[in-house]
Amino acid sequence: MKYRYSAVNAGGKPPGRYRMAPAAGSVAAGVLPEEVPAHGTYGVLLFDPRWKAKRAEIVSRDGNACVICRGEDELQVHHRQYHFILVAGAFKMPWDYEDHLLITLCRSCHQRGHSKFKVPTLNL
Repeated sequence: MKYRYSAVNAGGKPPGRYRMAPAAGSVAAGVLPEEVPAHGTYGVLLFDPRWKAKRAEIVSRDGNACVICRGEDELQVHHRQYHFILVAGAFKMPWDYEDHLLITLCRSCHQRGHSKFKVPTLNL
């Protein structure tokens, strides 16, 4: 089976971008399904130590505040674009993006942005 994330194609175990979460009682990427956010298995990747480190770096760079409203509650890191690697047939892992493609937003600004704009996907 070919997955959309290159790490899976290379023999890793992170789930594909739009695949459903594992069944209750199973373990994916070292995270129990009960800990996985409702938006699917992409949420599993957000528990990966590499993403946590990258997220902390971006939030710190942005002064621990939303770059739009300067709010400090419920901060999230937003990808300004997604990269689909054609040769691998997979999306780049969330922590592999360059820093300038990531920004800190509060939950409200993040949701508002996604409701108004589609995040562009570049085929590389």
